Parts: sequence; C-alpha cells; structure tokens
Amino acid sequence: MSLDVYYFSGTGNSLAVAREIAQKTKGNLINIASVVDKESVKTDADVIGIVFPVHYLFNGGVPSIVERFVRKLQNMDKKYIFAVCTYGSRAGDTVKKLDKIIKSCDGKLAAGFTVKMPYNYTYWFGKLLEVPIEEQQKDFRNCKKKLESVYEYVNAKKEGKFETDDKIIVLSVDYFGLSKLGKSLYQKKASFVKRNDLPFREILPLMDRSFHYDEKCSGCGICSRVCPVSNIEMVDNKPSWQHHCEQCFACLQWCPKEAIQYGGKTSNGKRYHHPDVAISDMMRHN
Repeated sequence: MSLDVYYFSGTGNSLAVAREIAQKTKGNLINIASVVDKESVKTDADVIGIVFPVHYLFNGGVPSIVERFVRKLQNMDKKYIFAVCTYGSRAGDTVKKLDKIIKSCDGKLAAGFTVKMPYNYTYWFGKLLEVPIEEQQKDFRNCKKKLESVYEYVNAKKEGKFETDDKIIVLSVDYFGLSKLGKSLYQKKASFVKRNDLPFREILPLMDRSFHYDEKCSGCGICSRVCPVSNIEMVDNKPSWQHHCEQCFACLQWCPKEAIQYGGKTSNGKRYHHPDVAISDMMRHN
C-alpha cells in the first residue's frame, strides 16, 4: 500500500500528527502549502491522508487552504481517502463538511477522525489562552492512543467511520447562531466597513490586518519563513502581511522574541507550539 499524507499546520499540532502517521505507515509526508498553488495535484499513491486543524466551526471547520487543495486533487474516485482533523475546543461536524467537499469533486471520504490537541488560538478579545502543561501532556498521551486506532482502521482500508462532536449537535445547523456574530467580529479584525454581503472566505485573508509587531522585533524573519502560505514579506527588516492569510497564527506563536501581536491583549500571553516540532521543521516543510 502506497500512502501520501498531506498536512496543513501552523503551530505544529497537525504536523506532529501527520508525521507520526507517515512514519507508522511508511508514507510520504507532504505539506499542502507546497502543492496548493499548482494547477492540479496528482499522486500515484493508493491511499491519501489529509491532516489539518479545525478552523472556524461556524464556517464549516475546514481551512480555506485545505478546501482549495482538495478541489485540485486528481482521480479521487480511485483513491482510499481518510482525514484526521486536530482541534483544541470542538471538532463539530468538520469531517462531514470535508466529505461534502470531496463528494463535490467526484471523490469519497472513506473515514474521518478527530484528535484533541492543546488549544492554540486566541480569545475573542485578543487575549492568548494559556493551556496548562499537565493538560497539554494529557492531550499528547490521548493523541498517541487515538492514532493507534487510526492506523488499524486505515491499514485495513475500512470505510464509514465519521467522527463528529456529538456534544454540540447544533453546530451543523448554526453554531448557536454565531454565524452572523462571528462574521461581524472577524470583519472588525479585517479592519473594513461592515458589509454583510461579503462571504467569510473573502474576509478571512484580510484578517491579517490585526497582526502587528512591537518594539521587540529584531527583524530575524522567522515569521516570514514559518508562514505556510508565504503571507509575510520582510520590508526594511520588519514583517509586512500581504492579505492572503489563513489565520494559522504560526507567525505569532513561533516568533522567538514574542514580538508579533494580534489585536489588543496578546503581548503578555504565553506562546504555544508543539514541543516535538522545531522551527527548523516548519521551515523545512515549507
């Protein structure tokens, strides 16, 4: 069985999961960001794995870059496709959303799994959430156990398992009515006049207008090199965001000086990245 494991990752959670799956199955590890700009994505592998973090449940949970990648995959009807989505808070029905996207491209998602990992996003009002080390370690232990069952399922090429967060059934409907509220808040982060006619996919890339650097910035350029979608250019040795952001927060979380800020109250928050993933891993895979 030949297997390609495609991944998208900002803080290393999904990279760590994808890497372990690739090592266990002797598969190829491929960064989605490295192929998404191609006209089409072709693979000779019999099995395709897609690993990514849950982004914006009210918008379906599937990151924009992952959807663009899936729509460029060729001959999906002849592949066994599985997905693993990592999440810090809720997984919702992200797996089902991905299945719909794949079906619209004449493919089929054979199985979809969810894996709890340390939370790595921000509060609504800009304050970084700090996850206790003990809780992080618990997530890592549970992740390893969970991946064992994923290996067995995929190796046997079983089909039909679609994991969802049954604790919040209404997520598939309206995420407690937060669709409109969330969209309004993110429009504010994108710093333009509220327009309800704009789809979220057009708002998302502009939300990097809420990123900025402070006086601690040394001009090292690491933020630019770890950005999975090359959204940061260094201008006069300072980062400049180019408005095709995926909101993965790699720039903020990996800055060695903690100089990248988002909105208002992130300067005093503790940064997070997966302890088994180094800056060099993010640069190399990008």
